[in-house]
Amino acid sequence: MKKILYSVFMLATMVLAACSSEDTTEPDVKRGMVLKANVEDTDTRATITDNEGKWKFAFATGDEVKVGNDKVTGYYTFTNDGTVFTSTDAQQTTEAATWCAFFPGEQISLANQSGTFADVATKYALAGATATATTGSDGLTVTMKAKAAVLRIVGVNKDDILDISVKTDDGYVSGLTAVKNSADFKVETKDTKVSLLSKQGAGVYYVVVPAGVKLSVYKGKELIKATKAAGLTAGKYYTLKTGDVDGEEDATIDGVVVKKKWVQLWPGGPKFATENVAKTLNKSKATAKGSAYVWGANWRTPTKEELNFVNAIYDENLVITPLNAKAEIQVQNGVPGILYTGIQPGYTDKTLFLPTVGGKDKWGYYSAMYLTSTVINQGWGSSLDFSITETLFNLYYFMDYAYTAETTTYLVRPVLNK
Repeated sequence: MKKILYSVFMLATMVLAACSSEDTTEPDVKRGMVLKANVEDTDTRATITDNEGKWKFAFATGDEVKVGNDKVTGYYTFTNDGTVFTSTDAQQTTEAATWCAFFPGEQISLANQSGTFADVATKYALAGATATATTGSDGLTVTMKAKAAVLRIVGVNKDDILDISVKTDDGYVSGLTAVKNSADFKVETKDTKVSLLSKQGAGVYYVVVPAGVKLSVYKGKELIKATKAAGLTAGKYYTLKTGDVDGEEDATIDGVVVKKKWVQLWPGGPKFATENVAKTLNKSKATAKGSAYVWGANWRTPTKEELNFVNAIYDENLVITPLNAKAEIQVQNGVPGILYTGIQPGYTDKTLFLPTVGGKDKWGYYSAMYLTSTVINQGWGSSLDFSITETLFNLYYFMDYAYTAETTTYLVRPVLNK
């Protein structure tokens, strides 16, 4: 979990209009300011991005920062014009004041977030204050720091209903409000449930939440995360999965119940056994249903779609690119095969190994044919076929063909029938 790089804002004053009178005893109050926003290690895009684990923050044209001080009751609005933030109403003070700045505003609603990563930037709370009191006549320097954290919610199952709410000791979190004359936000709560995210189905979703306060995160009525009293660290993100992505399940083999391990490689994806059926199977046995299946009713043979881990592109060379997982050749226990590794958040440490069978052929290749349960046409089926050396891919494709005989058998890697 990486800290979001905080922003250093240089506020410089400039005269846009001046109020004066020949007989007044009040000093001139200069109106109009320019806020120069310099964001470390970013480009001009207005977004938060997660590039190889590094969070980056940048502003967009039209973004607003609210700036106030302890000599005025309200806030001045500074608007980004694509280069700097400007305000025609902001006034210097006649006495030294402490200036505070808040992004994206003095009030932030956290209810009904879209779950998209881009939307994080529109609700990501930053606040800062001048180090010493000043009138602003010589410009202002305000260091903006993160005041929020981000939950990365991974919906594991296709039928997941993600109704995410967050509670503090005071109630359900609904938003953040700037604390006047302080570089901080307070958490707004309600007695009734407030949904911060409402989505259905597997996927990866992002939710802005308060930092520095004890939180309890709920999926519906289910508690999925409870923090310590100190809460989450501002500027960091936390990955929460809505279910298990690996585990064990009963398999009934020749009348004996045994445990078989499984792993999932992407949100909503099948839950693959970590080993093959001991013997190769023909079509009839591989597509048997319920208790007639070789591992019993808890398991089945995967479809062609479920075995579609990668893209195989044939040009001058065979190029394998990630689709639902990345693929690399590996030798395990002396047997070459393909190791698939998850690429989605929450799955990058999950792997699945499909070994070859039969040893090296006369051309120096190892091969495998993994049967699917997909029927292309009547009497036709499909298998995942590949051949490799210990270091190079030779062939990788789905083979659609007619089943010629029940004596033709294939490797089978079961998936959970759930």
